[in-house]
Amino acid sequence: MRILVIRPAALGDVLLTLPALQALSAAYPSATIEVMGNLPVLHWLPGRSVVHAVSSFDRADLAWLFQPEAEPAAALQACLDSFDLILSYATAPEHVFARNLSRLARGRVLSLDARPQQVSTHMSRYLQQPLAELGIAPDTGYPALHLTPADQEEAVRWWTEHGLPGATVIAIHPGSGSPAKNWPAARFAALAGHLQHEQGARILLVSGPADEAAVDAMRQCLAPSVPQPDPILLHDLPLPLLAAILSRCGLYVGNDSGVSHLAAALGVPTVAIFGPTDPAIWAPRGPAVRIVRTPVPCAPCSPSQRQSCPDRLCLDSVFLQQVLDVAHGYT
Repeated sequence: MRILVIRPAALGDVLLTLPALQALSAAYPSATIEVMGNLPVLHWLPGRSVVHAVSSFDRADLAWLFQPEAEPAAALQACLDSFDLILSYATAPEHVFARNLSRLARGRVLSLDARPQQVSTHMSRYLQQPLAELGIAPDTGYPALHLTPADQEEAVRWWTEHGLPGATVIAIHPGSGSPAKNWPAARFAALAGHLQHEQGARILLVSGPADEAAVDAMRQCLAPSVPQPDPILLHDLPLPLLAAILSRCGLYVGNDSGVSHLAAALGVPTVAIFGPTDPAIWAPRGPAVRIVRTPVPCAPCSPSQRQSCPDRLCLDSVFLQQVLDVAHGYT
């Protein structure tokens, strides 16, 4: 049996989809599961999850499926025909893409809108709703990632090169996919300072492609107050190496971000700071996750509201001591 899951999304959303794939894998243990989406996010999953293969959602001939009553090229039709089951999160079921997919595919097609207006359950559970049509019970576990021996060996080399054996190492990620979800940079800097002073911790500062402004702001706040050694910058590392390094940390602190989901899925003790988004829906899933937030009347809010919000009360109301108190529960 061959299963295609269409999931063009960022890292956190993909990781929240893993329980659905795990449920499919448990129901069809001999099946091959392929995920189609953003290759920079997906490429490392085979061999580290239930995913066997990945492919790109950016293939040019896929654009035909966004046209009413499309007749796809032979290569695309052959691709669709090669799957016994297609689970698409690309569009809502009533969208022309989903209708074309159902009309043209040889196997069964299930579609779900991955960004609905209203959700009443955690996203990892919501994304499993189509599986009920197949009689598959939801996977209630965490997103499962398994680092390879090569991943772990590379992380050990990196750890040794940076003088970290025997140290208390804490990773901090001050960014996210949206500045509107970021805790103030000065408070991340103060957190790093406390952890260094109080625990002698070495700080790893995680930075991805969209994080430069948040990381730079935090580093500017660090300069006058944080003693040597300076935090070690992990800038835009390959995902397998970043995952392996994070897996060796004693603690991770971040915002509502893909990296927070990654740390949580790896079993790293994770402190996730939430503001405008709802942790009941979007919290990272893992065996050691704690959420820090301060309830305010205006949160959670919609993406458009958070982009135009002048006050950021939801995040400004999360104080350093709150995060330290939770972090101390892990360290």
